[in-house]
Amino acid sequence: MKIEQIKEKFDIDVGAPTPTILSNELNLYLTFYVSNVDPNWDGKSIHMRTDQDDGIVTIKFDRFEQFKFGSPNDEAISGHPLYKLGLKPYSIQKVIGSEWIKELKKINSVHPYHKDELFEKYEHFIFFFHDRCFEIVSQGYTIEENSKSNMKDEIKRISELL
Repeated sequence: MKIEQIKEKFDIDVGAPTPTILSNELNLYLTFYVSNVDPNWDGKSIHMRTDQDDGIVTIKFDRFEQFKFGSPNDEAISGHPLYKLGLKPYSIQKVIGSEWIKELKKINSVHPYHKDELFEKYEHFIFFFHDRCFEIVSQGYTIEENSKSNMKDEIKRISELL
């Protein structure tokens, strides 16, 4: 098993990314704030995010099998079972040779129409935020190109899709 770092065209906000999940049984959307540092910032003041702030990204996961959302946070990352493989905070990673996918395949093996090869399409992704860790087994993801610029409007847009 190993961790592969994924670099996208954005950086996850290290302060308050506020990851938000909207899902039905077919699709899952993960929306969060990306790094958007004011070039004139003095480094002393703190900006608290609101749902009106701009600078978000929405990730759509198709055909997900299962997800986890919660601890550990960035301060307890060393307690994550995959930390020793190079798990990093404020980043996106893929787990190669995932034990979680193997476990899901084993659970499903009692299904009368089970086929091992169906699980070859799945990938295990980790989005590590400041206060939360999001893990998902899915058949990949896409970055939504038509997302709204702020969290409030984006949540409304996604809820209309579900």
